[in-house]
Amino acid sequence: MLARLALTALTLAACLPGARALFPDEAGRIDWYRAQIGAPTALIPHTHNHTALLYAATQRNVVAALRAADGQLAWRHVLDGPISAFSVRDARVLTQSGANHSHVHVWDAASGGLEWSFAQPAPGRGAVFVRDCADVIALAGDALVRLAPGSSEPAWELPLNRTAAYSRIVVHNDAVFAIGDAPQTRSAKRRLHVVQVDAATGALRKQYDTAEGIALRGGSVVVLESREYGAYMVWREPENIVWYVHRLGLTAPMWELYHAKLVEIELMPPDMLTSTIAELDIDAGLNDNTPRFSLSYSKDGKSKSVVVEMFRDGDRLEMRKVASFLADGSAIAASPRRSVVAVRPTDTGAAWRVRGGDKHAGDYTYARSAYGPVARAALVYVGDEPRVVVQTRSGQLAALRPGSSEPLWTRNEALGHAADMAFLTLPPPASAAEHAAKETDPSVQPSPVARYILRWVATGRALVEWVAAGFGIASGDRPALAPTEGDHFGFRKLAVFGASTGAVTAVSSQDGAHAWSHYLTHGRTPVRIERVFVTRSSQALSTDAPVIVAAGRARNATVVAAFDALTGRVLSEDTLPLVYARAFELPATDPATGQRLLGFAVAGAEPRVAVWPPTADAARALCAHTAPLYVELGDQAGSTAVHGYRVACADVTEPWLAAEPAWEFALPAGETLISATRYEHGAQHTALQGRVLGDRSVLYKYINPHLGVLATQRAAGGIAVYLIDRVSGRLLHSVVHEQAVVSRAHPFVATLSENRLVYQFWRGLPAGYVTAVAELFESDRPDTRNESPAVSSLDLQLPSVVMAAFVAPEAATALGTTRTGSSITTRDVLFGLASGKLLALPDALLDPRRPMGAPTKDEQAEGLVAYAAPLPLDPRRVLSHGHAVAGIAHVRSAPTHLESTALVAAFGLDVFFSRTSPSGLFDQLSPTFSKANLVITSLALVAGCLLGAPMVRRKLTTRAWA
Repeated sequence: MLARLALTALTLAACLPGARALFPDEAGRIDWYRAQIGAPTALIPHTHNHTALLYAATQRNVVAALRAADGQLAWRHVLDGPISAFSVRDARVLTQSGANHSHVHVWDAASGGLEWSFAQPAPGRGAVFVRDCADVIALAGDALVRLAPGSSEPAWELPLNRTAAYSRIVVHNDAVFAIGDAPQTRSAKRRLHVVQVDAATGALRKQYDTAEGIALRGGSVVVLESREYGAYMVWREPENIVWYVHRLGLTAPMWELYHAKLVEIELMPPDMLTSTIAELDIDAGLNDNTPRFSLSYSKDGKSKSVVVEMFRDGDRLEMRKVASFLADGSAIAASPRRSVVAVRPTDTGAAWRVRGGDKHAGDYTYARSAYGPVARAALVYVGDEPRVVVQTRSGQLAALRPGSSEPLWTRNEALGHAADMAFLTLPPPASAAEHAAKETDPSVQPSPVARYILRWVATGRALVEWVAAGFGIASGDRPALAPTEGDHFGFRKLAVFGASTGAVTAVSSQDGAHAWSHYLTHGRTPVRIERVFVTRSSQALSTDAPVIVAAGRARNATVVAAFDALTGRVLSEDTLPLVYARAFELPATDPATGQRLLGFAVAGAEPRVAVWPPTADAARALCAHTAPLYVELGDQAGSTAVHGYRVACADVTEPWLAAEPAWEFALPAGETLISATRYEHGAQHTALQGRVLGDRSVLYKYINPHLGVLATQRAAGGIAVYLIDRVSGRLLHSVVHEQAVVSRAHPFVATLSENRLVYQFWRGLPAGYVTAVAELFESDRPDTRNESPAVSSLDLQLPSVVMAAFVAPEAATALGTTRTGSSITTRDVLFGLASGKLLALPDALLDPRRPMGAPTKDEQAEGLVAYAAPLPLDPRRVLSHGHAVAGIAHVRSAPTHLESTALVAAFGLDVFFSRTSPSGLFDQLSPTFSKANLVITSLALVAGCLLGAPMVRRKLTTRAWA
C-alpha cells in the first residue's frame, strides 16, 4: 500500500509544471531608466577642478557634460530649440538656442547651474563670450547685440546689413567682427562680408567685402582666433591654388600660403584645386595661442590630411605642419593641448593616432554594420592619459585609451532619436522535457507521450544529481539570462527601437540590456527609420525565428529591412522606389516566409499600395483575403481633406495594387488638420461587450476597429475634433472647443482604447490644460444594441457619445493606455508629462459618467464617484517615481502572461520601462504569503493519509465481517 501511495505521489509530481518564482536579485526590480543626450553635433573637452569633462551640444537640443572617466552625466539641460551657438570658456558654458527666437544661457561649467540668461524674439545665429567671460556678444535676427548679466536690456544693439547672412562672430581685444555670406548679385559675385564694431560702444568702425566666390561653410575658409596673434581668415578662391591669410580688420590679405609649404610635398594643380580646409579648434578660447586647422587633399588616389598651426617666427607669423594622417573617412579633432587625434575606418572598426604633442595609437574593434562609420572624435586627458572619444553615425559614443581595443565606456545615444518601438514576446525557457528532446535531436517536436517519458527521464536525472550533491538546497544563484531569453511570466520581452539616425536597436524590457544593433543606410545616407513591425512572432519549439522589420525614408526611396529578432542578422533589405505616405500592417501573411504583409500607401495623381515583401505572390495573398482593404491618405498635419481609397485586386502581376477613390472627408473652410489618431494596435480586443450598470442593465460598447479621430485648427479660433469611420468616411461625432489653443508649446495629444477616446489640449488661463474623455455606446438606452448578425462600416449606426472634461494637473506630451492579455483588467490611461513624469490614472477617475452630485446607490454599485474637475497628481500613481524622463514623445504598453500586469514604456529623449497592475496583483501571491506553512500543511496531509490508511482499512474490514 505504501509503495502504491509513493508511486501515485511521484506520478502526480511528474505531471506538475515546474515552479515559477522570482529570484532574490529580481525582487523590487520592475523598472529601469536611461538618461540620453542624443547624437552630439559638437564635443568640447575641458578640465575643471581636476575633473576631465566632455561638453556636448546635440541634435536633440541638449547641452550636457559627461565625465571622461566613466561617461556618466555630470549635468544636462534640454533647451527650447536648435542650438545655434555653443562655447566653453574658463568656468562657464555658453549656449544660444531657439527656433523662431533667441535664448542665450550662461551655465556654470562644473555644476550646470544657470548663471544668467537673455531672451530675444529674433532667431539666433551665433554667440560668443567677451574675453573676460562676463558679457556675451550675440547675433539675433539682423542685429548684433551685447548682453550683460543682471540686465533686462542689451548694453548696445547694432542693426546689420540685411544683404548678408551673418553666422560667425569673433572678438579680439576691443573689436567685434561679424562675418556673413553675401549672395551673388548682378554686379558682384558671392563673397564674405565683414563688419567691425567697437566692443564697448557698439559703434560701427568698418565693413568690407572679401574672399570672392566662397561661403563660410563651403570647405574653402577657416577663421582662426588667437589672443596673442589676432583674428584671421584663411581662404582659397575657386580655380585658384593659393591660400590667402587675411587679418580681420584689414581689407586685403596679409600673405599667401602654398600647398607645398603646408603639406611638404609637391602637388599637381588638379590636386590643389580639390583641397579643402576645416577648423579644428571648436572653441578657440581653449587654445588661444596656437590656432590650428586641417587641410585635406588627394595625391596618387589617396586622401590625406595635414594639421597646420600658426606660430611666430621672430617678427613674422608663419604656418607649419604639425601632423599628417590618412584622411579617407577620418575624423580629426584637437585638444586644449597641442595634441590632435585622427580616427580612420579599418576592416575591424577604426584606428586612431594622437600626434602633435603626445604620440599614441590604438584600435577600436566594433562592427560598423551595427553602429555606422566614425562621424566625430574628441581628445580629452584624464590626468596625463589620453582618452579618445569616438562618435559613430548612428549616435554611439565610445571612450578609448592606449593599449586596449575595447572601449572603457559606451553610450548608445541612438535611443534618444527613437521614432518607433515594437515589443517582441520572447519564447519562455524550455522545460526539462524540451531540453531532453533538444539534446537528442535539435529539430524534434516531441509528442505528448514522448514529452511524458522525457519528463520522467529529466526528473530522474535531477533526482540523482540532488542525491549526489548530498541533499543540497539550491542557493538561488543562476546564470544570467541573455537579453533574448524570455521568462514564464512574460516580463522579459525584446524592445526594438527604430531611430531617425538609421539605428535599429534591440534591448531587454527587463533591465535594458543591449541585445543587438544595426545601422541602416541607403548608399551613404542613413535611413530615417519611422516604423518598426513584428512580422513573425516567437513560437515555442519553432525553428522559424521571429522577425522584426524596420522601414524608413532615405532620399526619394523607402528602405525596408527584415531582421532575425533574436540575433539581429539581416534577413532581407529592399529599396522601394517610392516615398510612402503611410506604412501599416496588412491582414494577410506571405506564403513564402510566413511573415505578416506590410503595406506602403503612396499618394499622388495615381494612389497605390506597395506590398512588402515585394513579390507578386505576396500581393496575390493579400487579394485572396475575403474582406476588401481600405486605406486613407491625407491625414498629415496641414491637410484640409482626408481621402479614402479601396485597394483594387484585378490582374495582380506586380507587388503594386491600385487604389480607387472611395470617399472624401473635406474639412470645413478655414480648418487645417493638426493630428490624426487611430488604434495603436489595430482592432482592440475586449473582454466585455457592455458596461454593467448598478441596476444590472447593460450599456453596450460601440466597438469599431476602423474608428479614427481628426483634430483640426480653426481659423476662427479653437479646435474641432471629428470621429470618423475610416472605411466609409462617415462622420460619427464632432465637438468644437472654441477656446482651445494648439501650438508647439501646447500640443494636442490623444489616445484611443476600446470605446473610449481621451485627449488633452490647452484652453488658456485660468482653465489651463483640459483632458476631455468621450465614451461611445451603441445606444443611450440600457439593454439596447445592434442585433445585426453582420456589422459593416458601410452601414453603421451612429454611436451615443458621453463626454466629460477635467482639468489636467500638468501638460502632457504623449498619451497611452495599458494593455493586458485578455483585457479583463481595467485599463489605466498613461500620461507622459512635460515635467518628465509618467502618470497612470485609473478608468474610474476619467469616467465621463461620473455624477455631478452625490452618487445614488445604483451609481455606487457601478463604481462611480462624484465628479471633480481637477485630476489628482497622486505621487503613488507616478510610475517613473523620482526619474524625470525628458522629452516623452511616445507611451507604449504590452501585455504579459499575467492578466494583472502590463509592461509600460515611455521614450522620446530618455527611455523608461516599468510594469504596472491597474487592478492589483489578483493573480499573484502576496508578499506575506507563508510558503513554509504551505509546505508544512502539505507534508502533514501526506503524513495523515499514510497514518490513517491502515486504520481505515481495519475499520472497513471489521464492518464487512460484522
